[in-house]
Amino acid sequence: MERVALLRTSGRRLLQRCGRPRPLVPAASSSAPRRRLTSSSASPSSSSSSSRGGSSRLLAAAAPLHLHAAGRYWPLTAPGLARRLSVPAVSTSPSPVPSDTDDVHEYAAKLGFEKVSEQVIDECKSAAVLYKHKKTGAEVMSVANDDENKVFGIVFRTPPKNSTGIPHILEHSVLCGSRKYPLKEPFVELLKGSLHTFLNAFTYPDRTCYPVASTNTKDFYNLVDVYLDAVFFPKCVEDFQTFQQEGWHYELNSPEEEISYKGVVFNEMKGVYSQPDNIMGRVSQQALSPDNTYGVDSGGDPNDIPKLTFEEFKGVPQ
Repeated sequence: MERVALLRTSGRRLLQRCGRPRPLVPAASSSAPRRRLTSSSASPSSSSSSSRGGSSRLLAAAAPLHLHAAGRYWPLTAPGLARRLSVPAVSTSPSPVPSDTDDVHEYAAKLGFEKVSEQVIDECKSAAVLYKHKKTGAEVMSVANDDENKVFGIVFRTPPKNSTGIPHILEHSVLCGSRKYPLKEPFVELLKGSLHTFLNAFTYPDRTCYPVASTNTKDFYNLVDVYLDAVFFPKCVEDFQTFQQEGWHYELNSPEEEISYKGVVFNEMKGVYSQPDNIMGRVSQQALSPDNTYGVDSGGDPNDIPKLTFEEFKGVPQ
């Protein structure tokens, strides 16, 4: 699985926090306008991204996921490991972080990880270490350097079977509240109340990515905690209204009008399919790969999105 980002902070700090609960400093609360979203495609520049994010939750059951944790890259396949990762991540007092490389490896071993490889990346002056979880196969890659910007990303394999847009709708929906953060839109609160340098989510043809970044350590681990809880314990799988809001629903504003389809993803993809270059790119990709996941649109075809039922939607993460 390709590495979609180089992540900065020392992985030992995340490993230390993943192993023990920490008190969380909540994000500021207020309301904000909804985000504008883009479309999905084969390249990162045209992938479906949320300026607000959210939809591909516990897809680990179907395929391994990957975490870019402060420098470490994790594919996850077990809710048990998810529970260990999705814990309060901010310490209000100094924590006993290992001080040298050997101690970091020992600490990783205590959490069930073994070191797979280690090397220096001269191009970005970084030290990269790849760990693998013995029981789940989860991988964590640490890319440590002198950059003050701390980056984390979690990546799920989400190959779609059709063009109803399940990965895209999930990408939006998981950040509409979670078990620990039962707000309507935690992502919006983070946009306004955190010190993030990057906050987003992307739907690709075969995977979904949730990256966050901040130069403030405490804020960084807050963002990590919110995102982990969102992707592993989202409310959307039990909330039909979130599915209607982010996916599709019927709308009738007056008796004189015809009933129409509406929804955040549905409206977004209508815009995508109104642009000739986007249509050409999708048709070309589907023609080259007619018999696999690249032959359908992970972002969703407006003609197919209304065919998606809530039962199908909520069954994917499980």
